[in-house]
Amino acid sequence: MAASGTLVVYRAVFTALGLSMVGTLVYTCITDGSPFRAELLTPWMVTTLVDFYVNVVAISIWVVYKEVNWISSVFWVVLLFCFGSATTCAYIVTKLFEITPSGPSQDPLDHLLLRQDNLPERKCSFVTVGRTIFSILGILMAALVMYTVVTDGLPFRKDLLTPWMAATLFDFYIDVFAISVWVVHKESTWISSVIWICLLICFGSITTCGYIVVQLLQVSYQDPIYHVLLNSHSKYGIAPSQ
Repeated sequence: MAASGTLVVYRAVFTALGLSMVGTLVYTCITDGSPFRAELLTPWMVTTLVDFYVNVVAISIWVVYKEVNWISSVFWVVLLFCFGSATTCAYIVTKLFEITPSGPSQDPLDHLLLRQDNLPERKCSFVTVGRTIFSILGILMAALVMYTVVTDGLPFRKDLLTPWMAATLFDFYIDVFAISVWVVHKESTWISSVIWICLLICFGSITTCGYIVVQLLQVSYQDPIYHVLLNSHSKYGIAPSQ
């Protein structure tokens, strides 16, 4: 019963967020025109878009892991890059509706995060590659933010908050919310969860990359790569369905 209730809440929340994002995109297109205009690409808009797409890369890697074939993987990844968090929410809701609770103590997030088929236990190279990729992305993002601050000043200015910047930030923070759900699932205490979520809100994909690298450093070369998705209670008590 508890698992079923949790599923309903997750479905409702991500459905509402996805519809809100679609509504925001439609409204902004109607009131402010197309986003494909050179004058919109201010230094802070460019930095925000890069920040946004680094998070999209992280979510896309999870999607590729989840999908059973490359056609569906490419399909969802293209949608993620084109429509952002609206696709994130649609994908999560789709996967949530595929979950059938198997017991009152079974956490639906374990089933959402894991690929539910006979998955080879990929190890060493994936951990190393993941650490390298997200370390580089995090460092580059931090450098871009510092460069933009130096050359264009702080981002806390009213003139920067154009309609499309507001829509982009809303898009960005829906993805941050999705990542935060995973962080709360991973962390063993509310204090550490709150700290990481505050860092995600303040520093965006820099924190996303840092968090992923920290989690990958806690996975040994002997562990299956999917252990990075689960908390300490789940990783040894659940495995992908055979």
